[in-house]
Amino acid sequence: MILVDDRAGSKEIFPFISPPKSLCHLEYADFAFGGNGPEGQVSVGVERKGILDLIQSMTSGRLVGHQLIGLKKEYDFVYLLVEGIWRPDRRTGVLMKPKGKGWGAIAQGSRRFMARDIWAFLQSVSILCGVQVAMTSNQWETGRWLDTIYGWWSRPWAKHKSHLQWHKPQEYASLAKPNLVTMIAAQFDGVGWDKARKIGAAFDLQGFLGAGAKDLQEIEGIGPKIAESIIEQRRKA
Repeated sequence: MILVDDRAGSKEIFPFISPPKSLCHLEYADFAFGGNGPEGQVSVGVERKGILDLIQSMTSGRLVGHQLIGLKKEYDFVYLLVEGIWRPDRRTGVLMKPKGKGWGAIAQGSRRFMARDIWAFLQSVSILCGVQVAMTSNQWETGRWLDTIYGWWSRPWAKHKSHLQWHKPQEYASLAKPNLVTMIAAQFDGVGWDKARKIGAAFDLQGFLGAGAKDLQEIEGIGPKIAESIIEQRRKA
């Protein structure tokens, strides 16, 4: 369940969040929920800032000197969500926001802010403080982002596998002719050439045709389901 702080600055996002959700008082964070971490249950806190609120909290020191300290103590994982549309002026680098039919400088009194200062601050918060930084354009998008992040944390930790592609690059070509066992194994549904090559390296033909589920699961990438599928397909052949 996503908990939403019942004060202004948080509760206006409540209608844009999908159930389960609940309004309540949060000492720190605008949104909070539980999730699955690498060693069990964890708590996640999200601090939402509009671009003007972010600038004010930067200049006053309130964000880093108070809010982020409380967030890091209260939650296992912390996000800083910056909401709004802004960009640097192409000539000057001054921070701009939509104004009328064009763009106007973001300022506090006569003070103007540079976009590079915002980017550098967010980088420091991310790298030095260990806070995840995210950005959305409007309240509706913030609701969609919260739904997505809540869903991500709700999954079992071991189910997050998208990052593994960086550690196991796809083999696009083989300079050696595949052996007979490899070519046969590649014809089985759910095996593919990468697993087939590993099977071909581990078994001769007789060994592959007689391998049990336990033997097949010794091959990297072959779990119980694929092993049982191979045995069933062999039986029907």
